[in-house]
Amino acid sequence: MVVGLRMGLTALRKLGARGWFDIRCRVTLIWRPPDSCVIDGIQSSTGCTMGKRNIKVLESDGISAEFSKGERSVRISLKREVLEKIRRTPEKERDVSSLIEELVSAGQSDLFEVQ
Repeated sequence: MVVGLRMGLTALRKLGARGWFDIRCRVTLIWRPPDSCVIDGIQSSTGCTMGKRNIKVLESDGISAEFSKGERSVRISLKREVLEKIRRTPEKERDVSSLIEELVSAGQSDLFEVQ
Protein backbone atom coordinates (compact mmCIF):
# COMPACT_ATOMS: atom_id res chain seq x y z
CA MET A 1 0.00 0.00 0.00
CA VAL A 2 2.89 2.36 0.77
CA VAL A 3 4.14 2.02 -2.81
CA GLY A 4 0.71 3.00 -4.18
CA LEU A 5 0.43 5.94 -1.78
CA ARG A 6 3.81 7.25 -2.88
CA MET A 7 3.03 6.69 -6.57
CA GLY A 8 -0.22 8.61 -6.25
CA LEU A 9 1.29 11.51 -4.32
CA THR A 10 4.12 11.77 -6.85
CA ALA A 11 1.61 11.87 -9.71
CA LEU A 12 -0.50 14.56 -8.03
CA ARG A 13 2.60 16.77 -7.63
CA LYS A 14 3.90 16.14 -11.16
CA LEU A 15 0.52 16.82 -12.79
CA GLY A 16 -0.59 19.64 -10.51
CA ALA A 17 -3.76 17.65 -9.83
CA ARG A 18 -6.01 17.88 -6.77
CA GLY A 19 -7.22 14.30 -7.08
CA TRP A 20 -10.62 12.66 -6.82
CA PHE A 21 -12.11 13.91 -10.10
CA ASP A 22 -9.33 15.63 -12.08
CA ILE A 23 -7.05 12.60 -12.46
CA ARG A 24 -7.21 9.18 -14.11
CA CYS A 25 -5.01 6.14 -13.57
CA ARG A 26 -4.14 2.96 -15.41
CA VAL A 27 -2.28 0.49 -13.19
CA THR A 28 -0.35 -2.50 -14.50
CA LEU A 29 0.50 -5.30 -12.06
CA ILE A 30 -0.20 -8.90 -11.09
CA TRP A 31 -3.67 -9.01 -9.54
CA ARG A 32 -2.73 -10.69 -6.24
CA PRO A 33 -1.08 -9.56 -3.00
CA PRO A 34 1.36 -8.10 -2.35
CA ASP A 35 1.34 -6.48 -5.82
CA SER A 36 -2.38 -5.69 -5.89
CA CYS A 37 -2.15 -3.79 -2.57
CA VAL A 38 -0.64 -0.96 -4.63
CA ILE A 39 -4.17 -0.30 -5.93
CA ASP A 40 -5.35 0.48 -2.38
CA GLY A 41 -2.60 3.06 -1.94
CA ILE A 42 -3.33 4.71 -5.30
CA GLN A 43 -7.03 4.91 -4.47
CA SER A 44 -6.28 6.42 -1.05
CA SER A 45 -3.83 9.05 -2.29
CA THR A 46 -5.50 10.12 -5.55
CA GLY A 47 -9.18 9.40 -5.08
CA CYS A 48 -9.20 7.34 -8.28
CA THR A 49 -11.70 4.56 -7.66
CA MET A 50 -13.34 1.68 -9.48
CA GLY A 51 -16.73 3.21 -8.64
CA LYS A 52 -15.93 6.47 -10.43
CA ARG A 53 -14.26 4.50 -13.21
CA ASN A 54 -11.19 6.73 -13.16
CA ILE A 55 -8.87 3.82 -12.39
CA LYS A 56 -8.29 0.79 -14.59
CA VAL A 57 -6.17 -2.26 -13.85
CA LEU A 58 -4.28 -4.29 -16.44
CA GLU A 59 -2.59 -7.53 -15.50
CA SER A 60 1.09 -7.95 -16.32
CA ASP A 61 4.35 -8.56 -14.50
CA GLY A 62 5.97 -5.57 -12.80
CA ILE A 63 4.22 -2.60 -11.20
CA SER A 64 3.60 0.66 -13.01
CA ALA A 65 0.92 3.29 -13.19
CA GLU A 66 0.14 5.93 -15.78
CA PHE A 67 -1.66 8.94 -14.38
CA SER A 68 -3.28 11.60 -16.53
CA LYS A 69 -4.89 14.98 -16.06
CA GLY A 70 -6.32 16.35 -19.26
CA GLU A 71 -3.65 16.03 -21.95
CA ARG A 72 -0.76 15.66 -19.47
CA SER A 73 0.42 12.31 -18.16
CA VAL A 74 3.15 10.74 -16.07
CA ARG A 75 4.22 7.10 -15.89
CA ILE A 76 5.65 5.80 -12.63
CA SER A 77 7.26 2.36 -12.51
CA LEU A 78 8.42 0.55 -9.40
CA LYS A 79 12.03 -0.50 -9.80
CA ARG A 80 12.38 -4.25 -10.33
CA GLU A 81 14.77 -4.70 -7.38
CA VAL A 82 12.28 -3.02 -5.01
CA LEU A 83 9.45 -5.25 -6.24
CA GLU A 84 11.59 -8.35 -5.78
CA LYS A 85 12.48 -7.29 -2.23
CA ILE A 86 8.79 -6.76 -1.42
CA ARG A 87 7.89 -10.18 -2.83
CA ARG A 88 10.69 -11.87 -0.82
CA THR A 89 9.78 -10.31 2.53
CA PRO A 90 8.07 -12.85 4.79
CA GLU A 91 4.74 -11.84 6.25
CA LYS A 92 6.07 -11.76 9.80
CA GLU A 93 5.05 -8.55 11.53
CA ARG A 94 8.60 -7.46 12.37
CA ASP A 95 9.87 -8.02 8.82
CA VAL A 96 6.91 -6.23 7.24
CA SER A 97 7.26 -3.30 9.66
CA SER A 98 10.90 -2.75 8.75
CA LEU A 99 10.07 -3.01 5.04
CA ILE A 100 7.30 -0.43 5.44
CA GLU A 101 9.68 1.94 7.25
CA GLU A 102 12.21 1.48 4.46
CA LEU A 103 9.62 2.22 1.74
CA VAL A 104 8.36 5.31 3.59
CA SER A 105 11.82 6.79 4.08
CA ALA A 106 13.37 5.86 0.70
CA GLY A 107 14.00 8.58 -1.85
CA GLN A 108 11.69 8.71 -4.84
CA SER A 109 14.53 7.82 -7.21
CA ASP A 110 15.38 4.77 -5.07
CA LEU A 111 11.87 3.38 -5.61
CA PHE A 112 10.61 4.62 -8.97
CA GLU A 113 11.41 5.47 -12.53
CA VAL A 114 9.31 8.50 -13.45
CA GLN A 115 8.66 9.37 -17.11
